[in-house]
Amino acid sequence: MKFRNSKQTINYLALLLVLFLSLNLNISCEKGTDPEQLKPGRRDYVWTEDTLDIQLPNMLTFRHIVGNSPDDIWVGTLDASYDVSLWHYDGNKWETVFFPGYATSALWLFEDNTLLVGTLENKIWKRENGEWTEPYILELEGFDRINIFDFYAETKNNIYAVGCAVNLTDNNYKSIILHFDGNSWDFVNIPEIAGVFHQMEFDKNSNLFFIYGTSDERGNFIESIYTFNGLETVKTTIPDIGFSLSAINKEIYINFSNQKIYKYRNNSFELWKDFSGTDFQTSFEGRNESDFFNNSSRGLGHYNGIDYKTIYETHLELQARIVFEKEIFVLADDYDKRKYIVLHGKLKE
Repeated sequence: MKFRNSKQTINYLALLLVLFLSLNLNISCEKGTDPEQLKPGRRDYVWTEDTLDIQLPNMLTFRHIVGNSPDDIWVGTLDASYDVSLWHYDGNKWETVFFPGYATSALWLFEDNTLLVGTLENKIWKRENGEWTEPYILELEGFDRINIFDFYAETKNNIYAVGCAVNLTDNNYKSIILHFDGNSWDFVNIPEIAGVFHQMEFDKNSNLFFIYGTSDERGNFIESIYTFNGLETVKTTIPDIGFSLSAINKEIYINFSNQKIYKYRNNSFELWKDFSGTDFQTSFEGRNESDFFNNSSRGLGHYNGIDYKTIYETHLELQARIVFEKEIFVLADDYDKRKYIVLHGKLKE
């Protein structure tokens, strides 16, 4: 090829350079499609057990634990007594916080420390700047009580809540979803679903919410998973065996009682891990897929991306967990001694 002048030559060479870089970039992207290799989760924790100061005969039923840091953690219980239903940890000690409602059945903590509290009394409370605001009253025709069991919020003006409505006369339960748009809480129009919605998680890959629900059908305890796209619910078909729902970094997992974990991807649940023959038991929380915790048959279990082990053996009945960058807190019951424990693990420096 001949060029009439130097400017034409420069333009041609520039075009070749762009094509070369584009080809290289495409090749690099194709090579980089594999997920980044995660480092195995550490297990060198220092463990302590803190005993909550509970005056007998009060008995706690732990529900939720939320926090923005290891120095700012909130715990809710299903107990009606206002003086033991809400707890706070400031990095040094656990203390009760006065709650004017009835049973803290759901908690959500925003980054500015605004605390949202769902209850078993037709009310949603908010604690802002250390003060309780007037509760929002929930009412649904034909039902006497609204119970809230979980929240999911992207912003203060886009919040979902799940639970149930109860008719106390005929003991009829109806699963419910509510939405807050910044002005009011409204019931989402969904099909009649007998039972209770307990848990709501969001999947970033499909932009779907996943809801764990239960019902009593002719004396049989039924567990179900529903997807929700903001407008409608769809029941997910899964094996009829015991399971629980987990989420890590906005990805969804189902943990079956046969010790197999399925992950939601490509619009279906696919087998992700098989922990058969280990101590693995319940749903899990963690930092990533190579660093998560759950209840094992002998205590607190941990998967580090290589193997699964019980890293803290205990007789305590372990409940809710929360995991931070270098620390983990686990709520626990000591039924034998009628004590309530917070297990605290901190990675060595």
